[in-house]
Amino acid sequence: MRLRDCRGGGLMSFDYNVLVIDPTTQQPIGACDHQQSFERYVCDFNDFKTLHYAGNTALNMRAPINGTDMVRMWISEEEVRQNDPTYGWTIVRDPARLDAVNATDQFYKVMFVKPVRLVVPLIEVSYLTSQGYCLKCSAIGFLNDFKNASSGSFVRVTQQVKLAQKGLKWVLTSQCAFYPTFVCPLKSYVGKKLGIQLTDTDIQNAVQTALSTMQRVQQAQNTVQVLDPLEMIKDIQYVTAQVAADDPTTIQVGAMITTFSGTSVPLSFQMMVNN
Repeated sequence: MRLRDCRGGGLMSFDYNVLVIDPTTQQPIGACDHQQSFERYVCDFNDFKTLHYAGNTALNMRAPINGTDMVRMWISEEEVRQNDPTYGWTIVRDPARLDAVNATDQFYKVMFVKPVRLVVPLIEVSYLTSQGYCLKCSAIGFLNDFKNASSGSFVRVTQQVKLAQKGLKWVLTSQCAFYPTFVCPLKSYVGKKLGIQLTDTDIQNAVQTALSTMQRVQQAQNTVQVLDPLEMIKDIQYVTAQVAADDPTTIQVGAMITTFSGTSVPLSFQMMVNN
């Protein structure tokens, strides 16, 4: 994305930050708050009080509640307060749930104070949970999604960080209806049996090809649109794919590319295979 900078009259180039790891510091970014928003629940048809997770009615709450003061409920898209005279609700411990990931995880259940008899109402609950149960970050603790800046907008990335993010997009994009040739088969390798259906060389070649294609596209683009030298691939120094020492089903994939300003930009991610 290229926009005109109103302050200086020149062009600036940026992308929205969706990285999990800062390629410069190799430190995680975008910590998740583990907010679970608008999960759907149904009311028990025996006591007409207890809520059950709509995705699996054998469960009361899908995940532990981390802070009961943060729980909110909506019925048919209208928020319902705990002290509502008709639909008031409370939060109580759920002694039946014994499958906690951590000993500190506490399961609760949400119950109406009075029986509620509605014909299949839309009941939604938002709450904070613990990392091991978070669907927002897939339990990894960090988001590969837009990140909010203190100004209220989204955090943007430029130059080497943008190049790292763009490189990962080229490598991890498996389908594109508009540019079907600008994709990488890497995701189709997930779950294949290493050594029989797949080799580490296959992975290396797929990443190398994707980055080389990106490099050629940038070179062509630069003939009609001036690109920032820090956002262009000059050389692909290496691509590696190695089995993790502690898990034979995990492949550690890494690459090092350089910019036209001489700086190095590392790329890295993990993929799962069968052993």
